[in-house]
Amino acid sequence: MSWTIIGGGIHAVTIAIKLRASGLPAEDLTIIDPHESLCEQFDDYSCRIGMPFLRSPHVHHVHPDPFHLKQFAKSNQYTGATYGRYQRPQRDMFMDHIHELLHDYDLNKRHIKAFASDISKEDNQWIVTLDSGEQVVSQHVVLASGCNHRPYIPPMYQAQPDVQHIFESKTIQYEGTSHVVGSGISAAHLTLKLINKTDTDTVHLWLKKPIEIHDFDADPGWLGPKNMVHFRELESSEEKMNVILNERHKGSMPKELYLRLKKHKQQGELVIHQNEIQAIKNHEIITEEKNYKYDRILLATGFQNTIMRQPLVRKLINTYDAPLAKTGYPSISEDLEWLPGLFVSGGLADLELGPFARNVMGGRESASRIANAFVNKVEKVS
Repeated sequence: MSWTIIGGGIHAVTIAIKLRASGLPAEDLTIIDPHESLCEQFDDYSCRIGMPFLRSPHVHHVHPDPFHLKQFAKSNQYTGATYGRYQRPQRDMFMDHIHELLHDYDLNKRHIKAFASDISKEDNQWIVTLDSGEQVVSQHVVLASGCNHRPYIPPMYQAQPDVQHIFESKTIQYEGTSHVVGSGISAAHLTLKLINKTDTDTVHLWLKKPIEIHDFDADPGWLGPKNMVHFRELESSEEKMNVILNERHKGSMPKELYLRLKKHKQQGELVIHQNEIQAIKNHEIITEEKNYKYDRILLATGFQNTIMRQPLVRKLINTYDAPLAKTGYPSISEDLEWLPGLFVSGGLADLELGPFARNVMGGRESASRIANAFVNKVEKVS
């Protein structure tokens, strides 16, 4: 029973490990991802902003056992392995844990470094065509390619000199950068990185809204029956999507980050602006009060919502009538099956998994449900 996972990030690896732990032989698994190594994009992005600890607690990671990361930290004697009351794991340790598991479950050898350019179905087999022209044939496919494909650059910053998005593919220049634009956790981390690791005297953080303080991406009640029972009882996809949009704390940050920003502001190393920028022109940030000559600007303004415009997703909808809810998002089963033998995770599973669908815990829940489908299929065959 062969499985192909399209994507190589946190969700893809979590699903792959869960399938392997549930009995799928390594030779029956293929992971398609264009990066050199699995979870490379997460590693790169979290390094770019200087994230020392994850936002999620230590029980959220890629292994099925929630306490596996804690045991890994203990056995490898990490110093300062977690931070704060929620025991947020050290970023470097989190990545070390992933790399060990990739080796343990033989996933590096199952990784094909390629871009999945097309998908089709013949005789109950899914055929994934790679950008090289090669094809991967399997009975089951999981779309786990994530949502962070195209950085969002607000129109006023486009085509302006010395302006970069922190998640652009090009090399990021930190030295000589004293302006950060963004309102969430990435902007906060990036601002602190510039203050602590460059020679910049004063950093300016430009917000489009007041700072919102939340410990996590959404209230922890959405991780269990406390809130999810009611969510599943909602009759319409519009109601579910409204809940998701209202409950996701997009553009927020945990309190400890806010306090660190506040400390640097009091020390004169940081100036925080809110809703002040009117235009960018002639290498200046123009506000109602004054103009600021800028050296370089780094944008931490998130990503465009292109998830339903991905070519493979459009192909499945247009050619195979993959069902959509009224919101335009996939209508899927409890096991996250969208079409026979084709499963989804992350943002594509929003309407089934709720506000936490896209983060680390969403990957764990996706893995659990997809592995459940795998086990059921194995039992039917046997």
